[in-house]
Amino acid sequence: MTEKDTRAILSFRGISKAFPGVQALNNVSFDVLPGCVHAIVGENGAGKSTLLKIINGLYKADKGEIYLNGKEFIAGGPSDALKAGISMIYQELNIIPDMTVLDNLYLGREKLSKSGIVDKKNMTKEAQGYFKEQGLYFDLDEKMRSLSIAQAQMLEIVKAISVNAKVILMDEPTSSLTENEVDFLFNKIQELKERGITVIYISHKMEEVFAISDHITVLRDGEHINTVPTKDTDVSQVIEMMVGRKMNEVYPKKTSTLGEVMFEVKNFNKKGVFKDINFSVRQGEILGIAGLIGAGRTEIARAIIALDSKDSGDIYIKGKKLTINTVNDSINHGIVLVPEDRRRQGLNLIASIRDNISLVSLKHVFKSAVLNIRGIEKLAKTQSKELQIKAPSLSTKVEKLSGGNQQKTVLGKWLAVEPAVLFLDEPTRGIDVGTKYEIYKLMHDICSQGNSIVLIDSDMEELIGMSDRVIVVCEGEIAGELQKEEINANSIMRLAAVGGQNEHKTA
Repeated sequence: MTEKDTRAILSFRGISKAFPGVQALNNVSFDVLPGCVHAIVGENGAGKSTLLKIINGLYKADKGEIYLNGKEFIAGGPSDALKAGISMIYQELNIIPDMTVLDNLYLGREKLSKSGIVDKKNMTKEAQGYFKEQGLYFDLDEKMRSLSIAQAQMLEIVKAISVNAKVILMDEPTSSLTENEVDFLFNKIQELKERGITVIYISHKMEEVFAISDHITVLRDGEHINTVPTKDTDVSQVIEMMVGRKMNEVYPKKTSTLGEVMFEVKNFNKKGVFKDINFSVRQGEILGIAGLIGAGRTEIARAIIALDSKDSGDIYIKGKKLTINTVNDSINHGIVLVPEDRRRQGLNLIASIRDNISLVSLKHVFKSAVLNIRGIEKLAKTQSKELQIKAPSLSTKVEKLSGGNQQKTVLGKWLAVEPAVLFLDEPTRGIDVGTKYEIYKLMHDICSQGNSIVLIDSDMEELIGMSDRVIVVCEGEIAGELQKEEINANSIMRLAAVGGQNEHKTA
C-alpha cells in the first residue's frame, strides 16, 4: 500500500513523533481498509501504541497527516476521537479504582436528567442491557479495584462496543484474558466486522494476529517496514521483519542442572482462598504454576511473601524454617515477587529508572543511614546495562518507557537484592517476542547461578517451553504435578478444569 488507497477508512502519511531522546515514529505511511481487522506488530518501543495514541488524540504528531474517510483528521483529545467514531481500549487499563463499575462505564459521557443531574437510573438500565446483550454479568455498584485484570479488560471492551464506534483501537486486549475470554473477544470482533466496523489490533501474540487479522503492518524502531495481507505471509516472516533478524528458536536451551531442594512451602492454608498447598523447588529449577484465572495462583504467591495474610503454613529455605511476617522479612530471606501488574504493583511511574531500580536496595543493599548516591548510580547503571533497558538516560521517568522496558526495570529492582527464589507472575504479559527472548535468557542465567524461579503463567506455550516441572492449581488446591516429559497443554488443562476429581491429583 504505497499509493493512497481511496477505499481506506484511515490513511497515515508521513507520521513522525519524537520524545526527549527517542524518535518514536519516523515517516510512517500506510492505509487501513474499512470493515477489517488490521494488526500492527513490532517489538516494544517500535511505536505501535504511540501511533494509536496519535489517532486517539492523546498525542499530537510532529509531522504528517491522518485521513479519516478521505478527509484530514486531527483529534484534540479522546473526546474528539470518540465524536468522530473512534474508540480506544488501552494496553494499561484506563480505569479509576475507587469508582464503581457503572461510573467507569459512563466516565466522561454520563447521562443527565432534565434537571441536569447524573441520571443513575437510566444509566443502570442501559448498562444492564449492554451486559445482557454481551452475555456478561457485573455488579454495577462494585468498586473497580475489586475486579481482576481480566474482568476490567472485559469491561473496557464492552465500553468500546457500547459507544457505536466505527473504528475501535485495541492495544493488547487479550494480555490478561483466559482462553474462553479470548474466544468471546474474537467472536465480538467478528460481529464488529460483519457490521462494517474496523478494528486496529495490537498484539505480541502471533497466533492471535494470524487468527483474527486481515492485514498486518510491521513497525520497527519507529519506522514502517511493511503492510501485507495476512494470507500472504507467515509467522516466521513477520517476526523476521519485526526484529530485523532471523529467530531460530522461541525458547533458549536451558543448560543448568538441578541441585538440592532450595525452597519449600508446607501446609499453606487460607480459608476460602487456598487449601493444603505443598510444593518444593530445587536449585536451578523453574517451577511452573498453571491454572485458570481465579484459581488462586497469585494469592498463594502473595501469601508466601507476606503481602497477604494466611491462616497457617510454613516456609523453608535449604531445610531451615523461616519466620516471615512482613514483605521485608521475605526480602531479607531472598524471596521476592515480580507482580503481574507492573504499572499498579511494581513501579513508581512518575519516578526515574534509577529511583525504581534502587528503591528496594536503599534498605536491603545499602544498609546505612546516609544515602549512597554513588552506589545507587552504579547499581542502576549495572542493572540497566545487564537488562538492556532502552531509554535516553537513567533519569527518564518510567511512565515514558515501553512495556518491555518497564518490565525490565521491575526485574532490575528485584534482581538488585540478589534473591535466592524469584516468583515471576505473568512476566512477559504485553511484551514483544524479542524482549521475551531476553527475559527467557535472563531466567536461565538466574538458574545457572543456583537460584530458583517459580513461574506463574497463563501463556500455555511459555509455561511448557520454560518449565522444568509444573504444578496445576484448581479452585485453590493443587490438582496435580507434571514432570518435564509430562508437560503438555492437554494435561495442564485437564487438571486445571477438573481439579480434585482428576485421577492424577497428588496427595
